[in-house]
Amino acid sequence: MRRISFLLLALATCVGATLHGQRPAASKVKLSAVITAFLVDSGVRTTGLPWTTGNTLPIRWATPAPVATTDEYSRKLGITQLREGRFLGTMGDSVALWMDITVRGTAAGLSGMSVRLDSMEVTGPRGKGGFFVHREMIEQALKNDGLTFQPLKCKRETEGASNGNLVDAVKAPGKTASGLWWEWHAESQELKVSLSLLYRRAELNQVECYSG
Repeated sequence: MRRISFLLLALATCVGATLHGQRPAASKVKLSAVITAFLVDSGVRTTGLPWTTGNTLPIRWATPAPVATTDEYSRKLGITQLREGRFLGTMGDSVALWMDITVRGTAAGLSGMSVRLDSMEVTGPRGKGGFFVHREMIEQALKNDGLTFQPLKCKRETEGASNGNLVDAVKAPGKTASGLWWEWHAESQELKVSLSLLYRRAELNQVECYSG
């Protein structure tokens, strides 16, 4: 009887958690693993990665499949479908932040992927301030995980700390290099950073440097 009571109590607890909208704790995933997953395998010719790319990662997709895009500018670029989600990304040993991910493309496959994250401004000893995570910190963490970067457009030395664009060729072991667009800008007390894989050269050419 005690065993049945225990099972009923456990079941009631689970049901109660579901009714209150509670979800299991999110699994963490390295940002480098997400980027690597969306790079094409070396030696493979493809017209676009499949829409199932990333399904093995702990990404909370908003939809089980891509949906039609309603953005007119995207459609002019030939992007007809997109899929959005979130994941708890890590950089280095201690930093974990919720990050938004968007993949875009056509029925034939993906034509790009973007990750966006927000970093709050923090104040340290003696009133010195800075952002909890900044672009250079993200780049170093990705390098520590084995990714390499070759500058293609805009310069790290001249782009601003609060606003900037960079385009690199990013390479991971066993993967083909792809264009990676860094974009960051500060709003109030937040630094917004995005990393976008650009599979098409036309998109790469449209990136403009803040420093001219």
